[in-house]
Amino acid sequence: ASCSGGGLETGNSEEEEDAPAVISDFIYQGASLHNQTDRTGETALHLAARYSRSDAAKRLLEASADANIQDNMGRTPLHAAVSADAQGVFQILIRNRATDLDARMHDGTTPLILAARLAVEGMLEDLINAHADVNAVDDLGKSALHWAAAVNNVEAAIVLLKNGANKDMQSNKEETPLFLAAREGSYETAKVLLDHFANRDITDHMDRLPRDIAQERMHHDIVRLLDEYSLVRSPPLHGTALGGAPTLSPPLCSPNGYLGNLKPAVPGKKARKPSTKGLACGGKEAKDLKARRKKSQDGKGCLLDSSSVLSPVDSLESPHGYLSDVASPPLLSSPFQQSPSVPLSHLPGMPDAHLGVGPLSGAAKPE
Repeated sequence: ASCSGGGLETGNSEEEEDAPAVISDFIYQGASLHNQTDRTGETALHLAARYSRSDAAKRLLEASADANIQDNMGRTPLHAAVSADAQGVFQILIRNRATDLDARMHDGTTPLILAARLAVEGMLEDLINAHADVNAVDDLGKSALHWAAAVNNVEAAIVLLKNGANKDMQSNKEETPLFLAAREGSYETAKVLLDHFANRDITDHMDRLPRDIAQERMHHDIVRLLDEYSLVRSPPLHGTALGGAPTLSPPLCSPNGYLGNLKPAVPGKKARKPSTKGLACGGKEAKDLKARRKKSQDGKGCLLDSSSVLSPVDSLESPHGYLSDVASPPLLSSPFQQSPSVPLSHLPGMPDAHLGVGPLSGAAKPE
């Protein structure tokens, strides 16, 4: 009663219309809903799905038929509906809350994997919208995207990628969807995977790249495709921008290379110290000047050194003698000098004590 008229030419339209009523009569008389055939292990709901009898499937589910019972191959009624492209029964089953959308056959195949492998129109997207697992794998470790790539199901691949399918998932043999597309010659699916930035450098368990297997299988169009995307999609190397203009890589640049058109800093020449020969002072004052200069150099507080260090880059060279500059104040004048220096030849009558050339007195001796 579940499969009557579903693809079978019975020639009796009355039986076809009365099938739900017959099913109801059997149920009222105590017929088991879960009896299985001897050869395939199918139930009445399996047969209703296989023969696209949506009315019979609906009546069986209303009578609490098990939507997840498996036949001898592990197929549920949902697997049977996908395999038979029974859209009516399929819609009834995915709307039934008791239906397991991720039920696995004995080989691990889920309804989503089966829909991708058989390229059944519309069912794959409906399963995803009903929250089926897009990354579920079978016993071979292959997901729905693996199978879509292997059979060149482009529409399924696009839908899976848009809904979060792992584009670089590896099977038990470490094969990615791109590897399977290259092996099977699925040019369009390979292009879709590359457009979604699938990794071209993942090898299988025999250390073969997708390009290697495409070359081995003589899929020259896929070899050219992989080479083309290798040039276009690779990230730019240091020193080359996207438009071909050279760029600067910070680890490889010189310290001043990132300044653009600015000239590198050229250290200025160290300012020359004024010579004691140019100072009009006596021997004692010259000695005192040298002592003070030496002391200031030891303390690192010399104005001459600091001026040379703090001078801005590319400034003019400092003058050779500070005392030659009229505008500059005397930097190293003696604190004991009260009047301008007078040559000794102009003071012939003055004693040596007043000129500071005699021997030092006891009070003037340094401590």
